[in-house]
Amino acid sequence: MNYASELKFKKKKIAVWGCGFIGLSTALHYANKGIRVVGFDIDQQVVNSLKNKKIHIHNIESWMGFSIKKIIKSKLIHFTNEIEDILSDENIICHFISVPTEKNGKPFLKPIKWVLNKISKNDFKNKNKKQCIIIESTLVPKTTDTFLKKIFLKNKSNINNFHYCVAPRRDWFETKDKTLNTLTRVFGCNNEDAKKQIYKILNIVTKSLNPASSYRVSEFVKAFENSYRHLEITLANQLSFAFPNDNVREALKLAGTKWNMNTYYPGFGTGGYCIPLSSQYVMQGAGSNKKYLSLLRHTIKFDQNVNKLIAKKIILKKYKKILILGLSYKSDVKVSILSPSIELFDYLKSKKLKVDIFDPLFTSKDLNNILNYKLPKNLNLRSIDNYDCIILMVKHKYFEEKIKIELEKIKKVKMIIDNTSLLKKYEKIIHKKNCRLVITGEQNWLL
Repeated sequence: MNYASELKFKKKKIAVWGCGFIGLSTALHYANKGIRVVGFDIDQQVVNSLKNKKIHIHNIESWMGFSIKKIIKSKLIHFTNEIEDILSDENIICHFISVPTEKNGKPFLKPIKWVLNKISKNDFKNKNKKQCIIIESTLVPKTTDTFLKKIFLKNKSNINNFHYCVAPRRDWFETKDKTLNTLTRVFGCNNEDAKKQIYKILNIVTKSLNPASSYRVSEFVKAFENSYRHLEITLANQLSFAFPNDNVREALKLAGTKWNMNTYYPGFGTGGYCIPLSSQYVMQGAGSNKKYLSLLRHTIKFDQNVNKLIAKKIILKKYKKILILGLSYKSDVKVSILSPSIELFDYLKSKKLKVDIFDPLFTSKDLNNILNYKLPKNLNLRSIDNYDCIILMVKHKYFEEKIKIELEKIKKVKMIIDNTSLLKKYEKIIHKKNCRLVITGEQNWLL
């Protein structure tokens, strides 16, 4: 009997290490298919919340593609922060590792090394079959051979004692049409036996699978694909700086009608776990050969400075009070990692401007922890007319539903900068208020 069949017949279980966006969605997807799951997280608050049947990730059900209420209450899934609950359970035959590999905007391997150290130390000699290890976290190319193999050897084990696989995730975490169920998934393993077993395990949830020849190749894929996007997004920004008097946004939209052309629009810098980090992963993985990656090096440098360049243009307008709408790095996702809003906020504050920020997904405590910023009392979307300049950074559904009413009331706002193009349909309302609407990338947006 193969591993997938044993999981389907509930004889065996999977363990998921890390209950963030990636790990929790993995756990829920497999439990939804009737697989028994143990979810581990080092954060006691996260585990307590999940044990109490409360989901700590905002808006998760809207992009999972199925109802999770029954699943989280079922006996198929349980959560722990006790390592022995996983290591002592002989019914666990597959470990999904979904821990962060980033810290302070840089690649960071400590969590994944910690997990592999625990798994490889465990005595599997009395077990009848090899355990599966599936790395879902994004890795720097060559990480396994350079760093992770040593952990197994240190513990008198070997990577080939396991069915080892690197299978990075591609979920968009905004819409239910781009999930673990629907997207093609790349995976690479340490041998053919591992490939056969892990293909069937992944196929329980993901119907479209694309096997790589080895884990070495699959380690490259996520970093490469997001580095391509990083280059293209940054080029869109550079084009808008090169042609500030022209409608670059419209030109890029029309260029995107070509069958082999991706469409990206100018705006504030990239953010989140994937795009800005992947380029750094590629650079680090290249080692001494990174000298050949001049395009990527310049992409990283420009992207890291683009918010300051835009902020300098705003400062020249001599606005006294500025409100940033949105801390998340993308719509309806409560994640602020490398958010362009953070750098923009910090830079404007450093120039002694009066700057506030509002995001309906983040509490006053959140903002204090992330920005060292005390949210003014009663600050919300209804406060926009207290500011000279409004900067809309992300297209939260909350903003889509509420902002028209507030725009109809404004009297004092002089300029609104829209990074999302959401407000284009309200252009007439805004102009009637003697307020300038600036859509990033459109004609004269930097002036």
